[in-house]
Amino acid sequence: MLLEMLGLETTPLNQFGSLAIGGMGFYFLVSGLSYLIFFVWGKKRFHPDYVENPVEVRHQMKWGVIGVVGNAALMLPLTYLMATGHSQAYFDVSERGWPYLIGSIFVYLAFTETFIYWAHRWLHSDFGYKHLHHIHHEWRTTTSWVSMAFHPVDSFLQALPHHLMIFLIPLHGSIYFVMLTFVAVWSVIIHDRVSIVRFGVINYTGHHTLHHWYYYCNYGQFFTFWDRIMGTHRDPAKEEKNPEIPEGLLR
Repeated sequence: MLLEMLGLETTPLNQFGSLAIGGMGFYFLVSGLSYLIFFVWGKKRFHPDYVENPVEVRHQMKWGVIGVVGNAALMLPLTYLMATGHSQAYFDVSERGWPYLIGSIFVYLAFTETFIYWAHRWLHSDFGYKHLHHIHHEWRTTTSWVSMAFHPVDSFLQALPHHLMIFLIPLHGSIYFVMLTFVAVWSVIIHDRVSIVRFGVINYTGHHTLHHWYYYCNYGQFFTFWDRIMGTHRDPAKEEKNPEIPEGLLR
């Protein structure tokens, strides 16, 4: 759709270029704005103890770019099939009605939440962590730039269920595009170490801060259901007074 708007032919090369450039633009815009708000302009309020290390920030940005571009390349077969009309996407609500559309959202969330929980747990296995996920955990105390700083295969694995859904069931195109955008924004939110929401059912920023701090907890995507069921949940509200946690880390 974007390529058509730009008057470009839908080819694998054009598809990759649009995904890579668009992804990098999104990364630097959203992560950059978050970093400015919480770590520069609002540093005294949100992270008064943060000391910027330019070398570390550049390293985070480097892996952010590698993660975005690598993910665009690995996802190309799927995204190209979508762009050429080989998915189950539809765009007219009347084709299946509102009850189906609303139900498909719940199916979408259940599938992606389950897939990502178990994929993330595998990434913390000896093999997954050693070869892939250790890159993202180089930073025990995160910043907004860590949001997309992944090994490309790691990024691919955690994004895969979102792309698979549009092939597995008829899915309204708006759900797919809105969810992909929200997931990218959510990744920034959970790495800026400022908890905007604090509902126990939500795997909010404090949960993910603990995930980077302890490594073996809070694997969920948006919710804490699987973590609670599998005994891997660690509650930020109960950890704020833990002497092991640096003061101010869980905001």
